Amino acid sequence: MKLKEIERTVNTSWSPAENYPILLAAGTAAQQLDASFSTSAALEIYSLNLKDPSLDLELKTTVPSQHRFHKLGWSGAGQGIIVGGCDNGIVQVYNVPKVLSNEEGLVANPERHTGAVKALDFNPFQRNLLATGSTNSEIYIWDMNNTTQPMTPGAKSQPFEDVAWLAWNRQVQHILASTFSTRSVVWDLRKNEPIIKLTDTTTRELR
Repeated sequence: MKLKEIERTVNTSWSPAENYPILLAAGTAAQQLDASFSTSAALEIYSLNLKDPSLDLELKTTVPSQHRFHKLGWSGAGQGIIVGGCDNGIVQVYNVPKVLSNEEGLVANPERHTGAVKALDFNPFQRNLLATGSTNSEIYIWDMNNTTQPMTPGAKSQPFEDVAWLAWNRQVQHILASTFSTRSVVWDLRKNEPIIKLTDTTTRELR
């Protein structure tokens, strides 16, 4: 049964489960055009508001963006931060309380990657830690308290490929899984090296 809908070409992320009210972040999707053929971009935050019987999500705020989004993530204490992976190696970091208060919410936009940032995931144990993935097998681990010096989980996986997906282990906080077009690699951040490599010779992506 359909509950709500928005007519947008966007990538989305839910607010953390412990937060209330339930909010949805929607960032204009990169490499996509909607029916209006608009080239503008924005980060929008909606309220789910299931008490309202209509299909429309309640728009809470809109923040214009210079960049479109490949991936969004939402984490942190309170209403926390929203992070967007964009083209040209850009990671945009938003302070959600400031965004909802119509203040300047873009607090950082580090450019360490060399290509589009299409994969990201927050560590469920240390919610200030963010993993991001891009072209050429690039993976960085960021401390959201200081985005100037990201670390890597180890030497780049070869052959170089785009990082399609990242996921922290939900039981062991220092284990990170990464997916490429033909293989998956599991990293141990304490050892700073991969501990498992899985290859799919049929070139299906492993998720």
